[in-house]
Amino acid sequence: MKNLTILFGLGLLVFNIEAQFKNPFAEIQKTVEDVQKAASSGGNITGTQANLMAQLTDALGDVAAAQSIIAEAQGNAEKAAALKNTSDTLKGGNASDKEIKGAVDIVSSTAKEQQAVFNKSETVSAESKALYAKALLPYVKSVAKTSKLSGPIKSFTAEAQAEIQGIASNPLRIVKLKKTLDVGFFVGKNVPKLIVSLLSSSKDLLTFAKSNELDTSEADSIEL
Repeated sequence: MKNLTILFGLGLLVFNIEAQFKNPFAEIQKTVEDVQKAASSGGNITGTQANLMAQLTDALGDVAAAQSIIAEAQGNAEKAAALKNTSDTLKGGNASDKEIKGAVDIVSSTAKEQQAVFNKSETVSAESKALYAKALLPYVKSVAKTSKLSGPIKSFTAEAQAEIQGIASNPLRIVKLKKTLDVGFFVGKNVPKLIVSLLSSSKDLLTFAKSNELDTSEADSIEL
């Protein structure tokens, strides 16, 4: 009887020890897993965003450089200088989120302004004609290059939204991720419209160039 009592007591002791330590160990493991998930969450999407921004800044850098030449052809030296600076910033490879947003805005507004001039179909001077000839092929090439990002931008936006929906139960992580992806969402909202505008302006530029008897054969061969 005494032995049974001792065994029963040992059993209770083991049970109590397990009860005291099992849950803490489980909590520690859960905490570790949560930290790992938090550290890895958004890792893929932020990498996707970084890759997309690299491609976009390269393409828009080319567009801005060509727009700078067109601005010079149109007699707008101030705009030409601003676009040249924008191109240099983008092509430098280290453009900040603010600079990327600013570049999208200036390229977009410039496309509309320059297209309005194309549509006037005015005869230009020999000096301006030479500048238009210089800008024509680079502009059409850069627009085609930018337009190819339409698919990746759409995919990024869908992936980013899915990533946020996947952490819907954690508002703090949502706020942090949205802040990280702010420039990507800006691009997703604004660049598709910019691409449409650029495609339209490039076609009008080709028409304008032909009306001024410029050689458009190489530019015509580029699929927009």
